[in-house]
Amino acid sequence: ATISAPTEIASPKGLRFSEVTDTSATFHWARPRTQADSYQVTYVPAHGGTSKTLTLDGSESQTLLPNLTPGVTYQVTIVALEGRRESKPGSDSVTTALDKPRGLTAANISDSEALLLWQPAIATVDGYVITYSADSGPPVMARVSGNVVEFEMSSLTPATHYTVKVYAVRELAKSAATTTEFTTDVDAPVDLTTSNIQTENALLTWKPPRADITGYILSFQSAGGTIREVVLSPTAGSYNMAQLSASTEYSVQLQALAGPKRSRVISTVFTTTGVLYRYPRDCSQALLNGDTSSGLYTIYLGGDDNQPLQVYCDMSSDGGGWIVFLRRQSGRLEFFRNWKNYTAGFGDMNDEFWLGLSNLHKISSGGQYELRVDLRDKGETAYAQYDKFSVSEPRTRYKVHVGGYSGTAGDSMTYHHGRPFSTYDHDNDIAVTNCALSYKGAFWYKNCHRVNLMGRYGDNSHSKGVNWFHWKGHEHSIEFAEMKIRPSNFRNLEGRRKRS
Repeated sequence: ATISAPTEIASPKGLRFSEVTDTSATFHWARPRTQADSYQVTYVPAHGGTSKTLTLDGSESQTLLPNLTPGVTYQVTIVALEGRRESKPGSDSVTTALDKPRGLTAANISDSEALLLWQPAIATVDGYVITYSADSGPPVMARVSGNVVEFEMSSLTPATHYTVKVYAVRELAKSAATTTEFTTDVDAPVDLTTSNIQTENALLTWKPPRADITGYILSFQSAGGTIREVVLSPTAGSYNMAQLSASTEYSVQLQALAGPKRSRVISTVFTTTGVLYRYPRDCSQALLNGDTSSGLYTIYLGGDDNQPLQVYCDMSSDGGGWIVFLRRQSGRLEFFRNWKNYTAGFGDMNDEFWLGLSNLHKISSGGQYELRVDLRDKGETAYAQYDKFSVSEPRTRYKVHVGGYSGTAGDSMTYHHGRPFSTYDHDNDIAVTNCALSYKGAFWYKNCHRVNLMGRYGDNSHSKGVNWFHWKGHEHSIEFAEMKIRPSNFRNLEGRRKRS
């Protein structure tokens, strides 16, 4: 008898791959002469991972391997099946392509720089290659490490359209490129300078930007004044400013135009001639500069431009030039406050306010000042003037010093001469009681007061209201009160100014 052993199933041959992308590949094989019932294709990452198996009809000779990971080598095995028998496996490997970086954008775009940002490739990569080019000119190429996801582009040309491509590389492999486009900003003109400054004229000059521009916008204004705006031709490099005000500070802004795009603004500040005091240290110097309207002004402590202070100037009372440091007129503001508040100052200078002990000390220590107190009540007016006034340093608790009295309100302030300041939480008076607490205010209290201008507004009970004892007594709260100072030698300065 003859025993016939089953013939061995032929193993699939001619294994190859086509259409390899970053996430898929097509696997091919040659069908054996004897058709198998089916094929089993298994693929698994070569360096470890989950295997996947596809079962295919025996008539097939290729299959798509989907959902692969970019930049990974896969081991692919195929066996032919016939009944319960299977062939020896055929095996080959394929490496998926690198995926491209995603979400490429340009941020922080200026006239010469831009920051490129992208999301990294899923594949492990050695680096990224960046190429960028303007519409005209050779491309620039740079490479960064594979763990970097940004690139600072510099030395760009202003107002220029750029195309950027970024692709990933690993050894000899490279991904497809991702692309973005952007246009750099218009660069600003430079070296904006003011010269030939007169009382009513000044000459502005500048150097043009590198970008091709269509014009300039020039604007200038004085503090609180209206903005004047001029459109200039792209060839302009200077402008004569006319019809300016004497002794006035002007701010100037210039920007270039390139179609709808505008450069950043460059600016300068200058002051027309005629200013006696460039950095007035008090309201009297502001007045001598020609500012004759009462209102808010910036003064400079000690004439130092690094120490500006906003104050209210009374430019009308007795010749003007007064820094107002206290005003009561409406009762809208609470004056029963602590030491910290009285040191720093508080309130609205256009209504009720206190300038602050610290500021009073700094101002009065810079020269000899006189004090004026203006009082009004139901149509009556009165004033008190003292030819000397100063507030000492903090370690003395801001002691007040006043000189000789004149006026119509009566001398209530001399009683407080030499006294430190008191608030309800800093009791520096000589009374048994806490004067600030008892009389709902704050002042240079003694035992306790003849003046209580920081008292409770409208309170006519004894000593608790806004009191000036020698005018309306202790049982009448005065409707309007201002305390103000100016240099003692103001009349001499004023006379010298008029003569000149």
